Amino acid sequence: MIKEKSAKLSKAMKGNENAAVRGAFVAALRRKVVQNPAKLDKIIDKLLDLAEKGDLGAIKEVTDRLDGKAIQAQEISGPNGNPIEIEEAGTFAKELMNKLLTKRQNETDN
Repeated sequence: MIKEKSAKLSKAMKGNENAAVRGAFVAALRRKVVQNPAKLDKIIDKLLDLAEKGDLGAIKEVTDRLDGKAIQAQEISGPNGNPIEIEEAGTFAKELMNKLLTKRQNETDN
């Protein structure tokens, strides 16, 4: 049982390797920018020049940084696209919770 938990923990930790690498990269980048802020100014000037010339990627980057990324709308509906009835939502939530609890129990047993 201990080996199984150790294997699961090890697998979970591997999922965070990318985050650790990204964190190290961001830290190094911040350090360089603090040491030489003029470089960041040059990068921003280049980005703005590209946006001004019509580069869609640069335009998107500038607007995303200034206004924030656009939120994607999502529609959730009941059967056949109809509105979710309150009773149906409660039943759906209970069924979903039972499925999740059953799945968790099965994972714990294995």
